[in-house]
Amino acid sequence: MCDMSMARTSLATRFEQSITLNALRSYIAEFISTFFYVFAVVGSTMSSHASSDPSSLVVIAITNAFTLASAVFIAANISGGHVNLAVTFGMAVGGHISVPTVLFYWLSQMLASIIVCVVLKVTIIGQV
Repeated sequence: MCDMSMARTSLATRFEQSITLNALRSYIAEFISTFFYVFAVVGSTMSSHASSDPSSLVVIAITNAFTLASAVFIAANISGGHVNLAVTFGMAVGGHISVPTVLFYWLSQMLASIIVCVVLKVTIIGQV
């Protein structure tokens, strides 16, 4: 009986730690860095899609490398700079962050990706 109440207390404590102001700051940092990364990479891919020049693949690769480095650098001190759902999952499996925090990180990362895709579709293609 005692173990069950300790488990509930631990779960409640982890959830409470996931909704503090510092945690919200981390989620916003993940949102911004993921937004920046996806915008640059998907935008460069969409813009080079029109040309059949093989050098456009090099441009996409360079954009990917520099943007990922920049996005991680932006959020590293605040949220760990995950920028990727798989990295966040790995941090959870390794026990570095709690499951409620992972869910909020995933929510902010997926929301950023969806918003970027809508923004790029509206600005480049011109339709929703």
